[in-house]
Amino acid sequence: GEGAGEWQCYYYGNAGTWNGDRKCFLPTGSTGLAISKDGVSWTKVEGKEEGGAILTPSADGSGKWDEVQTGVGDVVRLSKDELHMYYFGGSAEELSFGPGKIAGFRMRIGRAKSIDNGRTWKKDDNYLLDYDESEGLFASWPRVVISDDDNQPWIMYYHSFDGIKWRVFSAESSDKGDTWVRTGLIIEGGDSDDAFDFSGIGTRSVIQWKAGFLMIYEGVDGSSTHRFGAAFSEDGKAFTKLNDGNPILEPFKGPLGQWTKQVIGTPFVCKMKDGGLRLYHCGKDGPDGQMAIGVVESLTGDIEPDCWTSL
Repeated sequence: GEGAGEWQCYYYGNAGTWNGDRKCFLPTGSTGLAISKDGVSWTKVEGKEEGGAILTPSADGSGKWDEVQTGVGDVVRLSKDELHMYYFGGSAEELSFGPGKIAGFRMRIGRAKSIDNGRTWKKDDNYLLDYDESEGLFASWPRVVISDDDNQPWIMYYHSFDGIKWRVFSAESSDKGDTWVRTGLIIEGGDSDDAFDFSGIGTRSVIQWKAGFLMIYEGVDGSSTHRFGAAFSEDGKAFTKLNDGNPILEPFKGPLGQWTKQVIGTPFVCKMKDGGLRLYHCGKDGPDGQMAIGVVESLTGDIEPDCWTSL
């Protein structure tokens, strides 16, 4: 977002495999940084970690909770130079998926800190939030909302998958992110098997908006198509779906071009000073394509499908 004289985009990616030459099943791996003057044209920053990254998994074979793959979830600014990154990491524990076993899916949420405006990072000694079997196989993709009121707790939104459905949960911190207490289920997909989010809700972005909180989320239907939906909450805890529970953006429709034909995901919404919204997201045009990042905007600050235009 806007801040410290530059826009910063923290993103994850991999070079084809996860740590230890393991097959990767997600676009995660390591985290990079790009900077921009306008939030539209971006320049990658050459990081000091392997491959130019700024944050990488712990050493292969170390037994650490994040040794197979990592991904940035959110970055919060505490001052001009101090940033805290909330990221997720996958361990070498093998989980049964279909006919085989996969390492890297037992994910937990951790934190790293930077005191040079995001160029170098130091991880905490251990993770901040473990997975919980009652929620699913992992805790992942954290997004953190900090209230303007210092007396209010920080809220973390994250998601899990129980083998059938993706669902969004939350946790709260009263000590500026050092410790977190789970606060339960936040939002899940629709009950009807023709709902665009029938298989669940995964990645999401939450901002303070119109005297409450706006969530733009990634919903998955019964045939694994990913679309974006929106929900509103007055207190950041009880969310009501907007747009009659229908998607606000769909792959290769409306303002989303050919490059999104196969999939869209990981929405990240920024509130602009003029009241508009920018929605950054990833997309891919087909099985052989590369995952890319794009942006659409709503000049009015509303979220209905006809509000969005491509930049």
